[in-house]
Amino acid sequence: MTKTSVFTGKKIRSFFLLITALALAPVIAYSTHIVGGELNYKCLGGNKYEIHLRVYRDCYTGVPPFDANASIGIFNSSNVRVATLSIPYPGKTVLYPTIAQADVCVKIPSNVCVEVCEYVGTIVLPPIAGGYQLAYQRCCRNPTISNITNPGNTGATYYAHIPDQAVACNSNPVFKNWPPIFVCVGNPILFDHSATDEDGDSIVYNLCTPLNGATASVPMPQPPNTPPYTAITWRAPYGATDPLGGIPLSIDPRTGSLTGTPNTIGQFVVGVCADEYRNGVLISTTKRDFQFNVIKCLPSIVVAAP
Repeated sequence: MTKTSVFTGKKIRSFFLLITALALAPVIAYSTHIVGGELNYKCLGGNKYEIHLRVYRDCYTGVPPFDANASIGIFNSSNVRVATLSIPYPGKTVLYPTIAQADVCVKIPSNVCVEVCEYVGTIVLPPIAGGYQLAYQRCCRNPTISNITNPGNTGATYYAHIPDQAVACNSNPVFKNWPPIFVCVGNPILFDHSATDEDGDSIVYNLCTPLNGATASVPMPQPPNTPPYTAITWRAPYGATDPLGGIPLSIDPRTGSLTGTPNTIGQFVVGVCADEYRNGVLISTTKRDFQFNVIKCLPSIVVAAP
């Protein structure tokens, strides 16, 4: 769909100056930092687990680089490190800009994108009481983030819990889709944030607070620091259930449908958790955090010749 408007003389020059300025705005506002991530595991049997770590970052300027070797700490239920899994860098994939609200009339910025790196490794973890805790840490988040304090010195911890094998030989829930990079201010969001579970366990979704981890002075701890981990600090009036402002985000606990209507332009961290239940008992949680870039969406305009 296109909207047609006719401009002449000075109006044409002014129009293109305005469009040029707006097109450059995303590059200025959204510099390269950690965008989000998640940690999954799959039980292969015989005490063997396949670990999947996904890390997302902005494409441009190359800061920070993906880890040459991602270090995943393995801890027991007493917070003692019992092993470290080091996974070599496998390469990256570029995710080009998408927008939460489907509207063919909206011009999506083309000079912003996100890179994802998926580290995959295997490890043997003999059964122990209380199971295992897995963690990966990286700093830092984008300093232009609006809804947390001191974002430029705030890192991330991607965490997972493997239950005692006496409870389950378990694989935790895996989210189906990565959220859109852009969200239109003032427009409703409708996004499928559901997950799948290989074991067929029940999944309950909720908005949650992401974890902090690592610092600007030690941005890539290898091995990661020991648990317990602290949460990020929300900047008032934002919080886990209202990370964008406007009509607060909401997630359907059964379907994972994410809805809301932001009213403020900016960059916002969001956390989503998928709690896994077996026979009515919570056995694991997959926690993901990501960024929504809330922008003023420009219509796609065709300018007629003078």
